[in-house]
Amino acid sequence: MINDQAARLRDISRLKNRADGATTLSPVRRIAITSGKGGVGKSNFSLNLGICFQKLGKRALLIDADTNLANIDILLGISPKFTLADAVLGDRFITEVLFDGPEGLKILPGGSGIIELVGLEQVMQDRLENSMYELEKGQDIVLLDTGAGISEGVVEFASAADEVIVITTPEPTAITDAYAAIKVISARNQAVKFYILVNFARSEDEAREVARNIKLVVENYLAIDIEILGYLPLDTHVQHAVAQQKPFLLAHPRCPASLNLNMIARRLLRLNQPHRPRGSLFRHLFAH
Repeated sequence: MINDQAARLRDISRLKNRADGATTLSPVRRIAITSGKGGVGKSNFSLNLGICFQKLGKRALLIDADTNLANIDILLGISPKFTLADAVLGDRFITEVLFDGPEGLKILPGGSGIIELVGLEQVMQDRLENSMYELEKGQDIVLLDTGAGISEGVVEFASAADEVIVITTPEPTAITDAYAAIKVISARNQAVKFYILVNFARSEDEAREVARNIKLVVENYLAIDIEILGYLPLDTHVQHAVAQQKPFLLAHPRCPASLNLNMIARRLLRLNQPHRPRGSLFRHLFAH
């Protein structure tokens, strides 16, 4: 039986505290971006949000945590030489895996090889934990672009974050699956702060109606407070940028989607963030 890995992630802070002799709060924000189903623009949103944070003066790290369809590299039109698996299973340092994206955004490609990290010997576990801990210390925000759906891997990554942005579209299947994702993730970690974001909205009224309906159902049936983060409109500039393998925020900075994304990023920075003792983000990969 798989243990509650996210709980183990939170417990690591107590071990750190014993070693350090004091409780230290980490200023870094861990924000997971997830969705109940694929095809809702999750990875594209994650990439452009990270770039937006950089342009706003924040140090951001984007981790491609989609173990099945990692595609941050495809959105950028690049082929990473190494992945996270190379840093642990091979002889590469974590700094060799990390690469600079647009506007100085740090990107850590995970890829399918991340599955191989489970079951590592203790010395390799320690190596990864220490590397990730040091890497996080230099960031203001860590974004985890998880896979879509409610598989074990997706839920583990999402529940390890402090905040979770759930992306949906106005389509009924996407809405239903978004609710399922919130339900499963909240059952794993009740301390997660949830946001709902509507993508590909045909109008502001449509986005508001979708978000309000999800918020109402979640609060009534799950007793969870979820915040409406905003929406991105159905914008042809986004599709054009994807086809060109360029972030839409840079290719079309004044398009409706870019303007809305800027407002969303600024709003996130203004919102109160959850505080938690520091600990290794990737501890949960080994907590079996």
